[in-house]
Amino acid sequence: MESLQISLQDLARLCHLASLGKHLGGLIHNLNSPLHSLGMQMDVMQHFILKKNEFSDDVSEKLSKRLTQMNEEFENLNNQIRIAGMRADLLDSAPERIDINHFLHQEMQFLKTNLYFKHNVETTLELSPSLKAITPSLPYFNLAMGLFLERVAEELEKHKSSTLFIGTSVVEARPVISMRMNDTALSKPFCAILEMNPRDIPSMQEASEEMNLLISVLLLKNGGVTFKIDMNDQNTLLNLLFPEKAL
Repeated sequence: MESLQISLQDLARLCHLASLGKHLGGLIHNLNSPLHSLGMQMDVMQHFILKKNEFSDDVSEKLSKRLTQMNEEFENLNNQIRIAGMRADLLDSAPERIDINHFLHQEMQFLKTNLYFKHNVETTLELSPSLKAITPSLPYFNLAMGLFLERVAEELEKHKSSTLFIGTSVVEARPVISMRMNDTALSKPFCAILEMNPRDIPSMQEASEEMNLLISVLLLKNGGVTFKIDMNDQNTLLNLLFPEKAL
């Protein structure tokens, strides 16, 4: 099969399933380490409780530290499970207005299902308070943008990148999301899809290795998003410009 005709709604569903599948896979993998850590912390606490008839200041301090660590692990799990639930509902209950800054904060939690991103990428968010919310021109914007950010995280892993800057702004009445990777030049196939004309969709065989990226970019471009890349051998600046009517 050299070409495939598919509706935007079907593309959105593919995006939805791909996003959920990737998150659930990462979530299951990520559950092991926090649960193991929680078990160890509880064993240590039990040891202190059984060993001491009363709590000295030193023991109280140690118990407090253990409880804090347990709480952090629980919060991490709760955030990822909550985001998975929200993504499961997005296709059927897409919001009319989207707080981009809040959305990007949530996506940073989601991207931690990628273990390389979680442990090796220093992320900086500079979100403009002037960009409150936008009205996306397609109902599945969150799904498409989320899948696109996942693919960016995979690109960082591929190139062993260590930094990611994400900012928001309003330029000439257009909302803008900026991504800067100071130690990464995006791959040629990645850039080719960003620069692709939506009318010139590649064959399934040509796009098979970048299907998730292709789906997300097609959906975003259909919603009026423009991609601009400024790149040299080691640094990349990627801007996503939204139409004026989004504000």
